[in-house]
Amino acid sequence: MQPPELQRPLSRTELADLSECLANAPGAMRFSEAHGFLTAIASAPTTMMPSIWQQKVLGDRGFSTMEEAKHVIGLVMRLYNQIITALEEGTQVAPSGPDDDAIARWCTGYLRAAHMDDVWNDDERGAVFLFPMAVLSGEANLVGHTDSDGKVIEDPTPQLRRARERLDVTVREANRYWTAWRRKSIAPPVVAASQKVGRNERCPCGSGLKFKKCCALKN
Repeated sequence: MQPPELQRPLSRTELADLSECLANAPGAMRFSEAHGFLTAIASAPTTMMPSIWQQKVLGDRGFSTMEEAKHVIGLVMRLYNQIITALEEGTQVAPSGPDDDAIARWCTGYLRAAHMDDVWNDDERGAVFLFPMAVLSGEANLVGHTDSDGKVIEDPTPQLRRARERLDVTVREANRYWTAWRRKSIAPPVVAASQKVGRNERCPCGSGLKFKKCCALKN
């Protein structure tokens, strides 16, 4: 359980503080990229330890004091928790508005995190959620490809506008998909009614106990 302090949303002043810290750190992500990166980390099927993704976000930044390290890392953790809360509550996470460069950086960060997860990359449905990010980040070029009507795309402006408008919807759909996947992957196996388990056999729920001392007691 994290301390309550790390659950407190960042104020505007603190957001500006974190943005400045990242901008001045060698190899660190810009704030928009970091926000997209953390959004994908929060949604991904595989849990990544903070010690790994914090290094990706902060780059080669050094801290002169323990107080400074605690302050900056605390801001990053609170931003991460703020994103998790927004995903759980269904409020907007992805950026919107006219700043195409900020949206492109956000999508770049999202893709960077997603590409670190082998489960995400190997899942056909999961990969579908990444295509709009690839288009908006510039990683994928639509020119020369065919649209949904079979026409060759010469000007991708309509497709880019559509991807921007649906960006937050796509992010929340991806999060719901991987949340369901995680729940399914950790759920105990269901024993069919016709499948009989010996009382002295190991319980199929995976507890390691004999069936008679585990799930048989619940029947």
